[in-house]
This record gives sequence, structure tokens and C-alpha cells, in this order.
Amino acid sequence: MDASENQIITQFRSILRRFEREIFMLNNDSCCNGITMAQCHTLLEVEHKEKESLTGLAKTLGLDKSTVSRTVDGLVNVGLLNRTIPAENRRMATIQLTHAGKNICNTINCNSDQYFEKTLSVFTDQEKSEIIRLLEKATNRMAELRSTSDECCN
Repeated sequence: MDASENQIITQFRSILRRFEREIFMLNNDSCCNGITMAQCHTLLEVEHKEKESLTGLAKTLGLDKSTVSRTVDGLVNVGLLNRTIPAENRRMATIQLTHAGKNICNTINCNSDQYFEKTLSVFTDQEKSEIIRLLEKATNRMAELRSTSDECCN
């Protein structure tokens, strides 16, 4: 990597750290009432799928099943998720939002939508489309690299 490319990578990482901090602060504001960021992500993924298995949820979140299971257990215990174990396949539990879980998701979505509407208001429609396209491309590449490599630095 030459000096110019190294400078770009350093700048990119710096901007991403700032972006992560802003997202963290947003999540702290929208994930209130004792709901952690992991619980927020879990609830929003279940909302998106309507009904999900632990295995599917773990894959979507990029976490191992035991970690997701503990998060789901906590959300079931506070009444935000229901876990159903079908009689025909006892190993395949499905997870759904409760009414209270749907209310929490609505609050998170409303707060986040308002925040990002204000954030994106400084961009033209074309710039918004480009940001979404590039962020999707970068995120897909990161997921691809994570799934194909165990090493970071040699």
C-alpha cells in the first residue's frame, strides 16, 4: 500500500469511528427503558421477518446461536418476544414480537426515521441514492471478507 492509499484508509477509518459513535449515541437515545443495542437489533430483525428461528436470527445478526439465545431469553422474560416450539420439530423454536415488542419497535423506528430524515436533508435525492448504494456495497464487501477470512493482520 502506497502513502496516498494509506492516507485514504486512515481517513476512512477515522470517519467510520466518528460515524459509529454517532450511531451509538442514536441507539442510546432510541433504545431506552433498559433495552440494549443488541436487544434493539434483535427486535428490529424479528420485526422485519415477522417470525424467525433462532438459527436464522443468529445468521442475520452475524452472532453465534448461544449469544442470540441469551438475548432472546431476556426479551422473552420482559415480555417483548414470544418463543413458540412447534410439536413437530422441538428443535426449531420460532420467535415473534409481542404487542409490547411491536410498540418498542415502533418507538425505535419513529425516532430513527426522524433523525435520519434530518441527517439526510442536506443531500439531494441523487446524493442520497449514491450514499445508499455505496454504503450497501461497502457493507456487503465487509460481510464477504468476514465470512471468507480468519486473519486480519499478518
